[in-house]
Amino acid sequence: MTHSHRIANVLTVWAVLFSLGATGVMDAAQSAPADPMRAIPADTLFCLRINKITTTLSQVDQFLTGVSPMGLTMPVRSQLAGLLGQPEPAGVNMAGDLAAFWPLPGGEKPDPQRVGVLVPLSDFAQLLTNPNVTKPDAQGVVTIGPEDQRVLAGVQIGNYLLVTRIADRQALTEAKNWTPGTGAASLAQRLSPDELKRATSSPVWAYANLQVANKMFGPQLQQKIKEAQKSLQQMQPPGQSMPFQPQSIMDTYTAMLNSLLQETQFASVSLEPSATALRLASVVAAVPNTEMAKTLSLDSSQQPQPNLFGYLDNGAIANAVIALNPARFKSLMLGYADLLTAFMGTTVSKEDIARIRQFMTDSTDALAGSLAFSMSANPKSKPPFELKYVAPLKDRQKFNQLLEQASKLMTEDAIAEFYKKMDIQMRFDIQRNVETYKNVPIDSIRFTLQPAEGGKADPQMQMQMQMMAMMLGEGFDIRQATVNNLLVYTLAAEPQKAIHTLIDQAQAGGPTQIASEVQAALNLLPEARKSEFFGTYNFLRVMQFGMAVLPLPMPPMDLSSRSGGIAFAGDIGAGKLLTNVAIPKQHVQEIMGTIMKLQQMMGQQKPGGPSPGQPNRL
Repeated sequence: MTHSHRIANVLTVWAVLFSLGATGVMDAAQSAPADPMRAIPADTLFCLRINKITTTLSQVDQFLTGVSPMGLTMPVRSQLAGLLGQPEPAGVNMAGDLAAFWPLPGGEKPDPQRVGVLVPLSDFAQLLTNPNVTKPDAQGVVTIGPEDQRVLAGVQIGNYLLVTRIADRQALTEAKNWTPGTGAASLAQRLSPDELKRATSSPVWAYANLQVANKMFGPQLQQKIKEAQKSLQQMQPPGQSMPFQPQSIMDTYTAMLNSLLQETQFASVSLEPSATALRLASVVAAVPNTEMAKTLSLDSSQQPQPNLFGYLDNGAIANAVIALNPARFKSLMLGYADLLTAFMGTTVSKEDIARIRQFMTDSTDALAGSLAFSMSANPKSKPPFELKYVAPLKDRQKFNQLLEQASKLMTEDAIAEFYKKMDIQMRFDIQRNVETYKNVPIDSIRFTLQPAEGGKADPQMQMQMQMMAMMLGEGFDIRQATVNNLLVYTLAAEPQKAIHTLIDQAQAGGPTQIASEVQAALNLLPEARKSEFFGTYNFLRVMQFGMAVLPLPMPPMDLSSRSGGIAFAGDIGAGKLLTNVAIPKQHVQEIMGTIMKLQQMMGQQKPGGPSPGQPNRL
């Protein structure tokens, strides 16, 4: 094994433990940290913490059983044994809490290559009995690894050994400048009480300080953005105009990215593995008094209507129930309007921009803020998917007016003009009262995109339009109706049957039962019923949809899924976005099994691959 490979493997040991994802030794009289967060600088860019190492590794092993042929506990112990020189890691507290952080302070400026790992100790003297651990030098630094390849260095910090690459050992001798007892602030002091509780109680916790990231990498990122903008300008042929403005689009996304970096304080993820599921909880916190903080702190958020959960389907690619704060909903719609007009570039006038923004604002006034959504794959139909929306209306008359305005925008006004410049004709035809079912009028909407008559579309654009027609069909046939101020909307292979079912359910006050896959997702996330948003997402069904849409030369294969997929839910408030995710082991097993089948098929199709009667060794 080469020296560089050994360094990588050795760092993995202490960070295995993190793959889940002063000179002199400090004496006991100095404030020895009982918790690693108190030995980590407040301005750390990234921190990864693993609590109760042995217990957490065991939990990960339980989740990986049936998913991976090997867990984590055995590789970790094997790596530690090779690193320390004996089977049992003497002096290391495997029941304690480990923390890795980046960058390790020291030197004239932060160095992104320096990583520090705080390894819990049961007894420093016992640690020195490991064959591959040297005695402390004059600065209290020990080196770790086989005699001819010392790759790590460490120094005692209270109940922990601060470990880093041997090349960065100088940083260890500077530890007295930022460790507890010197007046330097620690990460434990920087975190809020709620976040500190997550860090100390979750099996695995990861944290990133976006303000520090912006300081460290912001200038390089801005330089890359400028280079990308210059490349976009060079892509445009001299003297030719483009229907959309790449520069305008890039400027808009750059502004969004800058706002994200400048206004996000931190992001964290907590992970809890179990035998049946992997649960994650994420927090994104805004910098106080910024626009982002104001948006994430709007009051009067409303919970989804309970009966909306019943409209979600089994077998869906994705399901969602959303209850948006009206002011936040309006902010999101205006943000979408800004993206849309940026994409349209110089083809849209100031008057058109004002109309589009007013349309988005009026939309928020017409809808009550709640929404249920379900999307399913249907490979045998054109288009190869089905959609269903259910949304309470605040103002039914205004909604109908907005529908007419949407048709005009897309067929006569700004959006239509934008597509005409690409020689594409958009149709958005509304037919009112195409039928009546149980005294409920039903509207029909036909949406199509096709080459403009007499146009001279670019050959590549014509080819793309033909491919869209092959994948999605000639257009979208939509049915919608309103039942007691509840909008029901469907795009399906049999739209009449689908809309009749929705009307029956709405007239009955909503479905009486929740689909079994949705109920299973709610069981994984018990607080989801009270959350502002909830949903499911199934990767196998996404693959099924993708294979139906993209004409890939793939042999037929079973992509059915017996699980509802990933469940997620979340809330917004007090300047934070909180999201909970549950990944069932069953769904991971389905995905892994499908990937293995695909690998086998691809191996058999390659020249020289195994014949049908021979095994395919991966």
